Amino acid sequence: MKYLVIIVAFLCVACSKPTKVEEQIVEQLDFRTKTFTSERCIDDNCAKVELTWPIAENGAAASSINEEIGRQLLAYFQQDKTYDNLDSAANDYLNSYEEFKSDFPDAPGSWAIEVNVEKSYESDSTLSFKFSEYNFSGGAHPNSSVYYMNFDKTSGEYLSIDRVVLDKSKMLELADQAFRKYHEVEEGIELKDDGRFFLPETGFFLPNAIGYENDKLHLTYIPYEIGPYALGYTELEFELKELEGIMRTK
Repeated sequence: MKYLVIIVAFLCVACSKPTKVEEQIVEQLDFRTKTFTSERCIDDNCAKVELTWPIAENGAAASSINEEIGRQLLAYFQQDKTYDNLDSAANDYLNSYEEFKSDFPDAPGSWAIEVNVEKSYESDSTLSFKFSEYNFSGGAHPNSSVYYMNFDKTSGEYLSIDRVVLDKSKMLELADQAFRKYHEVEEGIELKDDGRFFLPETGFFLPNAIGYENDKLHLTYIPYEIGPYALGYTELEFELKELEGIMRTK
């Protein structure tokens, strides 16, 4: 009889414990695309806000990921004011356009803020999202930027750069080599002496845009970050298998 009880207890435990496949299904994140648009026109000129980004659903990490992405979207509007939602941020931007046109009715051109966010990488433990931004609010030329947000896939925790870069000195060395090659800097010439780049007293540095895309690590220096607008983007790519122990690679 006691053997029968043991067998029944074992079967109950086995039935109640999810298999690895079941756990993966429970924790599987799904994504849908959301778009926010707002526009205001004066005669033939308009100011437009258009944002497109993925919304995480179903997984335990979804709420944290969505909150962090939402915070980053609002950051594109924040100058000397902090916003709680996109409606108020867009409304202030469009109001600024109307005030500008009222003060300078003959000023040509339209204004725009456009941000597109896409999931650029997903592994068993890491998610990466690429933010591509374009904006024009008058001036000599429009501006644009690229940015990455990296997350722990299980918890949804945002991974700051120091959580992604495991060996900063080694990564700086690799980035320096790739940067020199990208810009064809002559051998023996220091970057600070080249004349094309903006470098602080501390020297060469890693960019703000560090993330994963197409199974590679991407380091992107945007205009004005390390050089003038005319320098454009500097996009460096590294194979993940070459970065074991240097970067988060899984």
